[in-house]
Amino acid sequence: MNILPQTLKHFAHQHDDLPAFHAGYLVLTLFAAAMFNLGAFGLLILAHMSLDYVKYREYHGYGWKLTFEGMIRESLIDVTLLLIGLVFSVYLHHSIAFPGISSLMRAELTIVRMFGTLIPKMKILHNFLKIVAHVRHYLDHAHPHLRQHWSTVDRVCFWSIGLTFFLLALSAPILHVTYPHIQEILIEELMPWTI
Repeated sequence: MNILPQTLKHFAHQHDDLPAFHAGYLVLTLFAAAMFNLGAFGLLILAHMSLDYVKYREYHGYGWKLTFEGMIRESLIDVTLLLIGLVFSVYLHHSIAFPGISSLMRAELTIVRMFGTLIPKMKILHNFLKIVAHVRHYLDHAHPHLRQHWSTVDRVCFWSIGLTFFLLALSAPILHVTYPHIQEILIEELMPWTI
C-alpha cells in the first residue's frame, strides 16, 4: 500500500536524471506553445510577477522600490520575448496581404511567423515551469543583480520593448491597413481563451 507514494517520491528526487523526462517535458512544452496564443503566456508572466511581488514584498520584506525592481528584473526577458512574438504575430498575420508575393513566399512567411511566436512562448513557459518546479528555492533567493546597475542585456531588453511598442504603434501605416484591423489581430493574439 505504501509502494505508490514511495515510487512517486523516488521519481520526484530522480526526475532530473532521466533523459525520457526531459524529452517528454520538451515535447509537452512545444505542444503547449503551439496550441495556446500569446495571451495565455501573458497570463503566465502576470502570475510570475505576482509571485515576485509576494517574494520580495512579503517573504523578504523589501520596500516598494526594491519589490518593483525585483519584479522587473525577474520578468524582463519574458516580457521582451512576449512583445517580440506579438510584433511577429501582427506583421506576419495571415489576414494582411502582401501584394506581389507568390504562394511559396506566403508559406515561408507563415513558417517565419510560427517560429517568431513559438520560440518566445516556449522560453516563457520553460521559465515559468522552472519556477513552479522549484518554488521554495525561488522564494528563498532574491535576484542576484538586485540593487545593482542594469546590465547590458537588461538595457537591450528595454530598448527592444521600446522598439516593439514603436513598431506596434506604427503597424497600421507600415502595413497599409486600418487600426481597427490591427486591433482585431491584437485581440486575437492576446485573449487567453482564444486557441
